[in-house]
Amino acid sequence: MMKQIILLLSLPWCCTTLASTVVAFKSTSTFLRTKRHVDGPSHKHSVALHSMPNEEDKDYISPMRQRPPPKGGDVAYNNENILRQLRHYNDIRKVGGKDCVQDIYARDPNTSGDNTRFWFVGKVARCTGTVSAEAAIARQINLLEEHATRIRPVELGRSFGRLEFWFAPGDTEMLTSQNDIGTRLQHVAKIVEGSEKVPLLEVGLDLSIVTNQGAGFCIVRTEDGVVPPNMIA
Repeated sequence: MMKQIILLLSLPWCCTTLASTVVAFKSTSTFLRTKRHVDGPSHKHSVALHSMPNEEDKDYISPMRQRPPPKGGDVAYNNENILRQLRHYNDIRKVGGKDCVQDIYARDPNTSGDNTRFWFVGKVARCTGTVSAEAAIARQINLLEEHATRIRPVELGRSFGRLEFWFAPGDTEMLTSQNDIGTRLQHVAKIVEGSEKVPLLEVGLDLSIVTNQGAGFCIVRTEDGVVPPNMIA
């Protein structure tokens, strides 16, 4: 076992992901399971690989296996659905401007009281004449929750399915970061009656991308979504 670990760590292409490390370890383990044969007085050595799998290989599942499609139907978390909703977001925003946009935040379940953190997840757009803000968010909630757990795996990742979502008026990130008391977060239900019937063409989604070395963007509020008294200038 120690030889296996030493050889694995000495490889110049040593992988950082768990799946890749398993592949590398299995390959190294197979290589080291050899038989040495002595050929006459010259003691020449040859190496032969074992062809029979050992016990630890029986339950091994290749990470290259085909994964099942993600759950969520037409809002499953995949490139096709994400890019489609981004196109819809841009189209709706070109017509309606920021008045048809809501900024979406996910509440950090590990915080409470006047130190409750809300992580910015993205922006939702809607056709204001036919779709309410609550219905637009609920219609795309699977994309929002899947994305939230990916950009904040430590804070939100273990709470998938139980996250709470809140929204603020569109393009108010600067105001919320400055603790503007007039910009309040509003809680939104994840299930809204009739939201499943909303055409995807009438709603859009622009998901947040973390570019500041993983720090992300969050604000601190009370459990009711307002600026805590101790943060009011």
